[in-house]
Amino acid sequence: MQEPGRYWQQVVIWVALGCAAYVFWRWLVWYLLPFVLAVVLTAMVLPLVERLQSWGVGRTGAVLMALGGALGGLVLLSGAIFTLLAAELVQISHRMPRYLASRPGQVARYLEQWNALRQHLGLGNASLGTEMHSLYNMAAAMGRTVAHGLLQLPEMALVMIVASVAAFFMLRDQRIVLRQVKRLSPPFLRPRMGRLTMAMTGGLWGYLRAQFALVSLTGLATMGGLLVIGAPYAVLVGLTAGLLDLVPFMGPTMLLVPWALVSLLSGHGAMATHLIAVLAGVALVRQVVEPRLVGRGTGLHPLVVLFSLYMGIRLFGGSGVLIGPITAVMFNAIIQASRYSGPSLRG
Repeated sequence: MQEPGRYWQQVVIWVALGCAAYVFWRWLVWYLLPFVLAVVLTAMVLPLVERLQSWGVGRTGAVLMALGGALGGLVLLSGAIFTLLAAELVQISHRMPRYLASRPGQVARYLEQWNALRQHLGLGNASLGTEMHSLYNMAAAMGRTVAHGLLQLPEMALVMIVASVAAFFMLRDQRIVLRQVKRLSPPFLRPRMGRLTMAMTGGLWGYLRAQFALVSLTGLATMGGLLVIGAPYAVLVGLTAGLLDLVPFMGPTMLLVPWALVSLLSGHGAMATHLIAVLAGVALVRQVVEPRLVGRGTGLHPLVVLFSLYMGIRLFGGSGVLIGPITAVMFNAIIQASRYSGPSLRG
């Protein structure tokens, strides 16, 4: 049986760890972001570096080849996606004015149906000018968001350059870096630093890999399904569905279900059926693949993931979708390391 003093000591330690994690994610992570990304990039590229070394390539050459290949592939993939996305956005901007000008009766009919729904809900009528003004404000807000993102591109480029250089040195001088980290760590952590590092790196890499795989799978499956049924804007919808998939119970459902309802109300029953079929196919693929990816990658119980996700969103907003589970993975690594060597955090 655990002594009361020992129990409260563990409580204090875990409360301190929780406060430290909050301070890190709230204020420090933005200053250390290049080096956090460098650690993630190092974990991703390290297996390839070791494979190249086993083929007789020197350490420095293997690091340069692996980093260059990873970054080059990321740039090419991002460029291809953004090129297709820009083409579809341009297509929408050209078609929308002609569509509104050529079908005033249909627009008026939609407005009447919208007013009927508003009356049923007790919200009153809405004029076409008011609705168009609301759409304009929404488009302007989206434009400001995009413009703000474009203004951040130089800073993002600097972050990626620093992260790439830091990852190069971490990979090339791996033993020296690990030795220095162990030397700077608290004395009670040193005996188990190796296992803690392995557990934390493996858990973080497993979680990020699982999330990237699931987002990519959702986006590509949605995109492929829409291309098969001949739906327009397959790349735009697929990319958006993949990004929305970071939030539980959203993903393609938030896009395809409203699209299917609009198609059904507009008299395009075949398109609505095809869209529902695409959604069912994507859901089926995820149900088969997700348990293996997430369970094998994180080692966390689904209830722990759900709790960490909820707390992350409550504390950090939208970014908590990633922060919460990553923090849970880090704490799980500490628990695993404490079971084997050195002073235990669990008692």
